[in-house]
Amino acid sequence: MAELRDQLQTTLGTAYTLERELGGGGMSRVFVAEERTLGRRVVVKVLPSDAAPGVSVDRFKREIALAARLQHPHIVPLLTAGEIEGLPYFTMPLIEGESLRARLARSGEFPIAEAVRVLREVASALAYAHRKGIVHRDIKPENILLTEDHAVVTDFGVAKALTAATVAEGSRGGLTSVGIALGTPAYMAPEQAAADPATDHRADLYAFGVVAYELLTGQAPFAGRPAAAMLAAHMTETPAPVAVRRPGVPAVLTSVVMKCLEKRPADRPQHAEDILRILDGASATLATEPKDHPSVAVLPFVNTSGDPDNEPFTDGLTDELIGALSKVAQLTVSGRTSVFALKGEGLGIRAIAEMLRVGNLLEGSVRRAGDRLKVRVQLVDPAGDILWSEAYDRTLTDVFAVQEEIAQAVVRALEIRLGAAQGPLVRGATADLTAYELFLKGRFYRRRVTHEDMLRSIDFFEQAVARDPAYAPAYAWLAHTHSMLAVFGSESAQRMGPIARTYAMKAVELDPEHADGHWALGEVLMNQSLDQPGADREYRVALALDPGNVDARHMYAILLTAERRFDEAIEELTRTLAADPLLPEARVTLGRNYMLTGELERALSCMREAVELSPENLFARTHLGHALLLLSRHDEAIEDFRRAAAIGGAGDAAQLAYAYAVAHRREECLAILQRLASPDAGTYVPPFEVAMVYVGLGDMDEAFRWLERAYAWRAPWLFALHAHPAFSPLWEDPRFPAFRERLRTAH
Repeated sequence: MAELRDQLQTTLGTAYTLERELGGGGMSRVFVAEERTLGRRVVVKVLPSDAAPGVSVDRFKREIALAARLQHPHIVPLLTAGEIEGLPYFTMPLIEGESLRARLARSGEFPIAEAVRVLREVASALAYAHRKGIVHRDIKPENILLTEDHAVVTDFGVAKALTAATVAEGSRGGLTSVGIALGTPAYMAPEQAAADPATDHRADLYAFGVVAYELLTGQAPFAGRPAAAMLAAHMTETPAPVAVRRPGVPAVLTSVVMKCLEKRPADRPQHAEDILRILDGASATLATEPKDHPSVAVLPFVNTSGDPDNEPFTDGLTDELIGALSKVAQLTVSGRTSVFALKGEGLGIRAIAEMLRVGNLLEGSVRRAGDRLKVRVQLVDPAGDILWSEAYDRTLTDVFAVQEEIAQAVVRALEIRLGAAQGPLVRGATADLTAYELFLKGRFYRRRVTHEDMLRSIDFFEQAVARDPAYAPAYAWLAHTHSMLAVFGSESAQRMGPIARTYAMKAVELDPEHADGHWALGEVLMNQSLDQPGADREYRVALALDPGNVDARHMYAILLTAERRFDEAIEELTRTLAADPLLPEARVTLGRNYMLTGELERALSCMREAVELSPENLFARTHLGHALLLLSRHDEAIEDFRRAAAIGGAGDAAQLAYAYAVAHRREECLAILQRLASPDAGTYVPPFEVAMVYVGLGDMDEAFRWLERAYAWRAPWLFALHAHPAFSPLWEDPRFPAFRERLRTAH
């Protein structure tokens, strides 16, 4: 060890003074030296002795000289090259700071904004080098240095120099002994691992994707496996989506990372500039988010009564506080789906805050005994420090007053100043506490989605309005639930639609200032009445009354998608996912936008994220199938449609038949159609989905016949006929424009 240092000092002469050895890299011995003339410190890297026989030193020096021409703010420049006793070496400036590897080991996953900044700087370096014809071949955290809050990439051009200077370049011995030319197993692209001679700059983009994955999740995709198993995984396995490891990551960011990790180079971004543009957009989005804008997640309150029958009441109070705080325009409030998705998961405060991207959390407990109500609540920051806490011991008749006091206390603790016109945050919609409890139970069972639970929720809502015929929110939720029974295909739209419309109109009539009535009416107008302008109006009113109403915002995004107003839809979905990052349906709708704009890989990534968040979600599962069909991955698509059909209804079975049709498995398709049409089936057959099957079979006459039935029944999703890729073959039919015009003017 000392002998090499002495030899190196002799070779360097008086121009440099060696200070210390930093330790061996994967392909070198590394020393720090001072360049006496300029008084600067440099790094000297000496190749290992087993590399010398396979390397032409003169060629290596010439290649290093070429690489030294790279001049970029995020690339550590090469300075000189030489040899010592036949061992090649090269020098570069010493960068003060730490490697990305050291930072990851110390702190784990990066904050999202910081990760985007680092990744953008690395992508900028790659884009520049690739334009100059230089591929790195060993992008990894050890070769990315952090200095003065910036990232710089080191060892650029070294792999190319070694490859070009290796004697008998195709021989396995030379390249393998040097090591760097083949890269590092944890970050190696499949084609690189296979020693494909056609490996090009896109191998760097794969390695970049692995690094990005590690920055965002704290762990590389296949970490912890032996080198051989890791290489095999890179060649054959699909990593778990970033959104599963860390659900709070914006969808656009998870999409580009997962696309970089595609096995086939042709399926990845083709140039680093493509990645850079996406990261620039992500940076702009993060930069425009108000830095001092307070945010809070209301965590599901804990039922401490010991009586499980009180769970709907406890969850209901959580719901009510989310709704109350969402009315404060200066406050960002996490949506219900995300906070309840974490219920019972045992996550710490910091992890929840990071996952939901909030600066504060409201947690509490509820104990109800007889007519007494005891509520303990506290507002904490991500470190667990208490900003405010209070205990309430009241009678049940004070339930609305307690909610108002808690909401106002949170606002004061976060130093938000409410305008004089704001009014109370909580308005008791009924004076009948029994009706209120029935309403909370109805909403509790409606959230469970199953057909039986939805029917049960209707029963509770009906009991609530029977006790208080002026209870507007209960009418709104009755409208919503009847509409969703038709949307999910478990009940006839012909029967559910008029009932839903009557209830929605009643809700708005009773309380035009309550957002839920307008949200429910918007759903009915969109799904059953084919009145898209009316639905647009109602969603806008709902969001004006309650900007934090995630349900209304997501449904509005669905309407915008159906109208092919993609930029507006994505804007609404971005806001939806900012408030409710674990809402799988919003990720599906985002994916549907990408499907319609031809960005199929981004669409597929969104659908996979949604399924990972909620594996039994039929909306997510079937749309994943549609994305796979568009990519001609028929077997995978059919598997997802099968899983949906196994737990869903007739509509899901029909979509499986459609997948069989697209895959040219006609007999299996027709077998499902026959079962659906059987008099013994006893189930509602949704005409929209059956029409889809006939489009898949290429029978446009039969498809139009079923669409006429769908029109007569005002079937759900008919409003999106011209924005569902499964129906694209129908769009070219000369009958389609007239049919679409009928849909447009149906209301």
